[in-house]
Amino acid sequence: MKLLEKHAIPILILCLLVPAAVPYPITGYLATVLMLVFIVINKKSLVFILFIYFPARPLFMELNGGLTYSGDLIIVLLFLSLLMERFKKKNWSFSTYHFTMPFWLFCLIGTMAALITGVGILPILFELRALLITFLLLYIIGELNLERKDIFLFLKATLVFTIILCLHGLIEKIFSRTILLPHEWEMWNLSSANRMRIYGASANPNVFALYLSIQLFFSFFLYRSLKKSKFLVFLASILIFGTLLLTYSRGTMIAFGLAALVFVLWTKNKSFLIYSLGAFGLGLLLVYYPVIFASSKVELSAAVPLDNLMIGSNPTSDHEQALSSRFSEMFSDKILHQSTEWGRLYVVFKGVEIFKDHPVIGTGLATFGDSATLSFPSPIYGEYKIGERMYTDNQYIQILVQTGLLGFGAVLTFILLAFRKIKASGHGTFAAFTGCLLLAALTAGLFYNILEDKTFTVIFYSCLGFILQKDIILKD
Repeated sequence: MKLLEKHAIPILILCLLVPAAVPYPITGYLATVLMLVFIVINKKSLVFILFIYFPARPLFMELNGGLTYSGDLIIVLLFLSLLMERFKKKNWSFSTYHFTMPFWLFCLIGTMAALITGVGILPILFELRALLITFLLLYIIGELNLERKDIFLFLKATLVFTIILCLHGLIEKIFSRTILLPHEWEMWNLSSANRMRIYGASANPNVFALYLSIQLFFSFFLYRSLKKSKFLVFLASILIFGTLLLTYSRGTMIAFGLAALVFVLWTKNKSFLIYSLGAFGLGLLLVYYPVIFASSKVELSAAVPLDNLMIGSNPTSDHEQALSSRFSEMFSDKILHQSTEWGRLYVVFKGVEIFKDHPVIGTGLATFGDSATLSFPSPIYGEYKIGERMYTDNQYIQILVQTGLLGFGAVLTFILLAFRKIKASGHGTFAAFTGCLLLAALTAGLFYNILEDKTFTVIFYSCLGFILQKDIILKD
């Protein structure tokens, strides 16, 4: 047993890698069962593996369907295990988690409204899972007895994993999605604008960008805390920043640019500003432009019919201008027109129309552009002439439509109570970082359904749970 506990992390990583290499569902199921055994052996290592699993979950799922619900099962059984332990010892501090009650109320309102609207039980449970599965980590991390060494092991291991994801993403970019990707992903019919973006193991450039943005903060904490290997950590941050730029994720860059600015003002930490600007500048020069150049050369050397090449076109120039054009075209007449016809503005206008008819508790979960409506038909789409597979990409309008003013008020209350908890935690720089994560989520909610992004929420809720711990001491 002690041997398993000592080598828990390598074993758990193998539990993900072996099924990915042996793509039979049975290997995924067996690996999941083996990982669940570690609930009684080493809970901390099992929590750690979630930070490997969720950022690459789409890739793991594509390679082996048996890993689809591995993370969900780990979180649920960890939560139940800790709950039973605390009840036996009678030391679960309910008062610590009072601030989370409004979020549960939001889910309850959404569930009741959905039942009234006529949504089936299965779609409701599907959406509740999307909202709550990572939320449970707040309680799990809050109750685990984490030590300083656990935090730095996590930071080091996730940095190595992030480097691997970045290198994989750069290969994807250079070879135009023809190498090291599942065949089904290679066959995706992407527009020219999206084809030049790095999707990564997350299978979504915006999700990947959110993850990389958080890792930039983590790399800075590691850089400040290590006595050795500082240069290697900074090199990693250059790689991360360069890869982040190649996702061309406007919403993420705006959200975390604002969060980084607030972090500097909040902590008065000039070293973070210098670190970030250095990583940005060198990432642009040493990663972004060289990868664009290499990608363009590969495109030109590929067997492309001459009829498909425009006379006078310059692939390298087109790629180089992609980053600036992504921001400059945000408010162009063309983009605004497209957005109004069938885009983010269309979703907002349609959402306001529905909200006016259901202002108090909304239409319910699984009715308007959430994860569930991508898998199950919505009972209101026919009435409001909404096409199938519409996704809101706006957390605010989704909450307002699905849970009305009561649900929106519940979420707002949770946000305010969570911020007060962060301020009162006394964890200094880490509390400031968690507060800035909350700010980034509020900003990103204008562009994405951030509450359904498990890669972001698995980190945010864990940080929120971490600041609840009073015994751990981290030097700023």
